[in-house]
Amino acid sequence: MTYFMISKKMLRANFRRFYLYFLCSFFALTLFFCFAALFTDNSFMGGATVDSLISSNVIFPSILAAAFLLLFVPYSYSVFLSARKREYGILFSLGMSRLESWKCLLAESLALGAIALGASFLAGTAASFTFYGILAYALGIPLPGWGIPYQAYAVTALLYGIVLAITAALQGIQLLSRRIGSLLLSPFQAEKKGRGYQWLKQHFPGYATKRLLEWSLLARHKKDWAIRYLFSSLLSSAALYLAGFCTVILPSLLYDAQQSCPYDLAYSVLYGQNQVPADACRSILAQHGVTITEEMVIPYARDAAFNYLPVSEVNGKLGGSYQIPAGTFLELFQENPQNGYGHSFTTIPQVSISLDPVAKNPHKTQGTEERHMLELNSCGSDIRVLFNKNPTLADRTLVLNDADFRKIASISPYWQNEMRLLRFQDWESSADGVEAFQSLLQAANGLTKEGQRPLRASSKAEDLQKARQSCQFGIFLMGFVELLLLMAAFLLIHFRIAAEQEENRRALQSLFMVGMADSEQFRLFLFKNRMRFLPPILGALFLSLPFLYQTGESVYHSGRKMCMAGILAALLFLFALWGFTIPYTRKEWLATKYGR
Repeated sequence: MTYFMISKKMLRANFRRFYLYFLCSFFALTLFFCFAALFTDNSFMGGATVDSLISSNVIFPSILAAAFLLLFVPYSYSVFLSARKREYGILFSLGMSRLESWKCLLAESLALGAIALGASFLAGTAASFTFYGILAYALGIPLPGWGIPYQAYAVTALLYGIVLAITAALQGIQLLSRRIGSLLLSPFQAEKKGRGYQWLKQHFPGYATKRLLEWSLLARHKKDWAIRYLFSSLLSSAALYLAGFCTVILPSLLYDAQQSCPYDLAYSVLYGQNQVPADACRSILAQHGVTITEEMVIPYARDAAFNYLPVSEVNGKLGGSYQIPAGTFLELFQENPQNGYGHSFTTIPQVSISLDPVAKNPHKTQGTEERHMLELNSCGSDIRVLFNKNPTLADRTLVLNDADFRKIASISPYWQNEMRLLRFQDWESSADGVEAFQSLLQAANGLTKEGQRPLRASSKAEDLQKARQSCQFGIFLMGFVELLLLMAAFLLIHFRIAAEQEENRRALQSLFMVGMADSEQFRLFLFKNRMRFLPPILGALFLSLPFLYQTGESVYHSGRKMCMAGILAALLFLFALWGFTIPYTRKEWLATKYGR
């Protein structure tokens, strides 16, 4: 019998001890594949069929899923190898060379990795179609087709292959470079009592004496456990942060949608497009039960960079109160600075506009040498939402003196545009009417649905629907990621507990010999496990509170609400873990005592 055959027999005989490595890799790969199927899908991420407000929610969870894969493949592999240290020590003592063991180790890694990758592709494909079904039917997000791009399989396989190859090489070198005696004794090595117990004994001698056995179990491998407490606290703090974020911030998307849409319907008549008579507009809306209560027409001009509005129209119809002298402009930022998004409110000092009708580039920078120029200087700025955002409008808006606006509007008929703003009697039930009006605009322009997209009307009903879908999708994804983070924190602790099973079995045998009852042994293990699982949640709460408060204060001054949401989530996690440790401990205690 060759050494390779012996190692295979050892692997098969003890495969039950290594199933957590397979499950961890399978779980991490499946989760990453689900997100890879979304972020590699151009029809989902491109913004053509799914609004970017919705699809952008995928980016952050995808990064976390990739980080989870990068973290847990090396970690689970190190646990897999640590469980085989004694076996390789036996093989070395029988005369197996380091080269033979290296080949054997690589073969094991390749076999287990290939099985995990293949199983994750099958499960990930099924999970992705389930995911698509939830988006399409439960959340109402339109999806063009339910196909998984081949890039998702390629990206997952490539990332996992690179991580596994590097991990197997580094961990294998570290394992195979150890001495035989160290490998054979590794299951029996444990650290002595740490400083924590000595501090308890000094300041609380009664408690330390009463809990001597419990703390003797906790004091072993203190360096290993310190690392796990740290990483578990970090992972759990991310979960608490997401819980506070989802509870307070995501619902504010609905408020933002209403604030950014002061009118129930807005569209532009520009460049000879969107020419729909007012009677036709009222008729198509009335057919769907929508009654117009207010209608305004605002003249404006625009080029590639700016919208230009006359100050009299802004003051008279949009509620402005601006005084703008001739030769100046006021820059209007239509943003809510308290909504948590990054904004740039830097104003430009001057613009120069060519008044030559034949100029191909009507917007010129300062210093142009053309003769027919209108030089305008800034007289200030204002941050205020006066009208709806619309794809027909430029990103930045300038309010001009009426005389300067007339000069610009006279350049060409293409500068003479109209913004039409409507209010409805009941905007919440206007979705069908708005959709019918969109079709009317498309037919009037003679364009396809895709070609009509830059000329579409914007409405409060549609924007609120997009915000609601984005909120629901974000909460769904963040909840999914929270489970991922908590599962990662749980596995960090569970792996180490499983690795100590042999030591705990010897401890139980000794306790049985001195007459400790089964109920006392169970309470001993229960105390140990609660001290393993609960402290990371408390540490996570202290780590996450400053970030929760800072983020909340930047969005509607909701720092206290986010902190309260994080505290409630931490209490919920603690309560769940307190109850979970009872069946978990019972299973561990039975497996340790009877080898189940």
